[in-house]
Amino acid sequence: MNLKKLLPLFFIAFSTLAIAQEPTKLKVYGFVSNDFFYNSRQNVEMVDGIIQLFPKPIELNAAGVDKNAVAQAEMLSVNTRIGVDLTGAPILGAKSSGKIEADFAGFGTSYYVFRIRQAFMKLNWKKTELLVGQTWHPLFGSVVPTTFSANAGGPFQPFNRSPQVRVKESLSKTLSLTAAALYEMQYASFGPGSTSAVNTYIKNAIVPDIFIGLENKTKHWTLGIGGDLKTLKPEPLNKATITSLSAGAYAQYVNGKLQLKGKTTYGENLSDQLMLGGYGVSKYASDSATVISYTNFKNMSGWINLVYGTKLQLGLLLGASENLGTNDNLDLRKGQKFSTYGYGMYDGSQQILDALYRIAPQVSYNLSNFKFGLEYDYTSATYGNLERNGIPMNFYSVKNHRVLASVMYIF
Repeated sequence: MNLKKLLPLFFIAFSTLAIAQEPTKLKVYGFVSNDFFYNSRQNVEMVDGIIQLFPKPIELNAAGVDKNAVAQAEMLSVNTRIGVDLTGAPILGAKSSGKIEADFAGFGTSYYVFRIRQAFMKLNWKKTELLVGQTWHPLFGSVVPTTFSANAGGPFQPFNRSPQVRVKESLSKTLSLTAAALYEMQYASFGPGSTSAVNTYIKNAIVPDIFIGLENKTKHWTLGIGGDLKTLKPEPLNKATITSLSAGAYAQYVNGKLQLKGKTTYGENLSDQLMLGGYGVSKYASDSATVISYTNFKNMSGWINLVYGTKLQLGLLLGASENLGTNDNLDLRKGQKFSTYGYGMYDGSQQILDALYRIAPQVSYNLSNFKFGLEYDYTSATYGNLERNGIPMNFYSVKNHRVLASVMYIF
């Protein structure tokens, strides 16, 4: 055997193997965030007020005093974030990449804990993108309000990160089609069980949440539409399920320092998106409390966001949401109270949120690794007594004035 002739072949084989196993590149990013906020009223919120949704209704104590008409203030650093972007060798002819992202906004026995935000792998061919893992729900979308509040415009804007399999296909230079199958995790639908069991409702239904959307993106414009179909099985030993259909449309115009964007969402049972609404029991068995069927609460939400500037940036967010009632009438028989599950519904008092609107101006000073901002948020909520058709009567309004100051060190 002539080793001199084989050496070039060994060299080529080794070089090919080395290229195929090139090391994965890592890019670390994130920010250290400190947020101070004041609320003039108690609110429905998450993460101890970092994610603020809407003011709570009037709830009178034994002395006839509204226990929610109490101001509050707090400073927190739990929104601090760290992430790693990954790029590696080609896989099956596709560019490979991934992301791991976390913050300190989870809850545990030690109060705040390190929690996963995003964790996914992605393969990109010439026209096709495959994503597997946890990231933003497609209803959250590529057009999102610019806010200092961690709610990113919620509850007028869908807000959800979920495990998913997502495929994006380029149909032309500007037009793309997205399809995804998802299951719930941190952001889960409401239901009759305990808080720790809420994400079991979609598990019990077996079928994943399905999304299909179209987006057209040019130099200045982004336009998109999408639809979402979700099925829940609230009680594991009961055959009754609830299927919900939601849809959204959005637009964004960007030119130099100017950003103008907006979105409208028609939602059935979008509590997993931190949006108003949910579902209720439409029929019980005549001789027991067994649920025969459920019905969706319908809601229409929208927002408009105007932003101008770079180093010194001004912004304004306008949001509105309205309860459109239920698909079918609710059944009152169980304990002479409607059984409902979702945001803006209060089983004990049978109150329900009918309408919500927000005005939120902001100003920020931005450098490459530093950001300071002030945001004022005026949110008004209209409540009423729940009726069979899901639309309340005997309205009254409550309001919250929120001031948020945020400072970030970005890396």
